[in-house]
Amino acid sequence: MNSRGAYKNEAKELAISYRKRGFTYTEIAKICAVSPSTVHAWLAHEPFSQAVTVNNKKRAAKENKARIGLVNKARRSERATQYEAMIKLAETEYRHYRTSPLFMAGLMLYVSEGDNEHSRLIRMANSRPELHRIFLRFAHEFLGVEKKHIHFWLLLYPDLNEVACMKHWIKAAGVSASQFYKNQVIKGRSKRLTLHFGVGNTIIGSTLLKKKLIRWIELAKKELVK
Repeated sequence: MNSRGAYKNEAKELAISYRKRGFTYTEIAKICAVSPSTVHAWLAHEPFSQAVTVNNKKRAAKENKARIGLVNKARRSERATQYEAMIKLAETEYRHYRTSPLFMAGLMLYVSEGDNEHSRLIRMANSRPELHRIFLRFAHEFLGVEKKHIHFWLLLYPDLNEVACMKHWIKAAGVSASQFYKNQVIKGRSKRLTLHFGVGNTIIGSTLLKKKLIRWIELAKKELVK
């Protein structure tokens, strides 16, 4: 047997040894200085090697799950730190903002018309455009939200003209056409004058800002309701 053949046999025996210890084909190829396809040809049809493949996949899945768990834990810890910092900032800001009529108006609007069910969403729904105009000013001046990040949609009855309603809200509430999400149409018909242009919904998506807003409301209630 020539030296090349001897090396090949030695490499194959070494490959078998490493494979039985759980090494992957790629790892064995690097150790034995051969191609991964050669290692595959040597070992793929061996029952013990097939069992190693199954075990490696199980181990990889377990390690990946553990890694994802660590990442999620780190993210939760980071979010918790952000939430805590936001609450402290809200308390400081409240002391400076509490004398502003617009600030208190925005808080009270949200108390009466706002959504408290969704932790990641600030949503105010009302059929009166002027109230949305006030809340939009509040959101810009105190929450620091740019107009392009504030979205709007209408809840309409089927007998209402969608385009006409949108034009009405654009003019009366001070929103732009680019801020509109897809409007929703509900069954039935309302004879109430206040619903002749539908119900407006102002939307801001932010968990941090929602926590700030809720904390402001808690502080305002504590101060006003004695």
